[in-house]
Amino acid sequence: MPNTLEKVASKAMGTVKAAKAGLQGLTGVFMHLMQEHGEVSALIKRVALSDDVDVRRELYPTIRHELLAHEKGETDALYPVLAEYPETRAIAAKHAQEASALEAAIRSVDAVDFGAAAWAPAFKRLADLVTSHVAEEEKDFFPIAQETMGEERARGLTGRFEAAKRSANDGSY
Repeated sequence: MPNTLEKVASKAMGTVKAAKAGLQGLTGVFMHLMQEHGEVSALIKRVALSDDVDVRRELYPTIRHELLAHEKGETDALYPVLAEYPETRAIAAKHAQEASALEAAIRSVDAVDFGAAAWAPAFKRLADLVTSHVAEEEKDFFPIAQETMGEERARGLTGRFEAAKRSANDGSY
């Protein structure tokens, strides 16, 4: 569990990302997703910059949980909607591939002891994958999706996304 300073830094990065989403004209679920991207990215950066096994042990479970719950929300609530539209069908298909790669990267980190020499490279691969995925979603996927589905539907998906995340929290993922 992150300490208070790490929680504050994570929330601050999330607020910055949400403001950026607003400036880009994104609303609803897309603004919410960008906020979550910022929050988990701050934790990932903290771990990536540290060689401290205790920092890894403290923060990685939170990062893992947040990534998996976030993906569950996207996979169950957002991307099926994008698959409905011809303009965003390919985006939904690409996301499915990337979600599988993310889960594989998480399993790779999970398989290594926090103190092992192989842990940092495995985590770096995960961090790089998350960074690339987030950039692609925020720059390419979300603007097209928002334009395609409209503001009202984007706003309506936030609750559906959160419900799907909660299902990850109750162990159904």
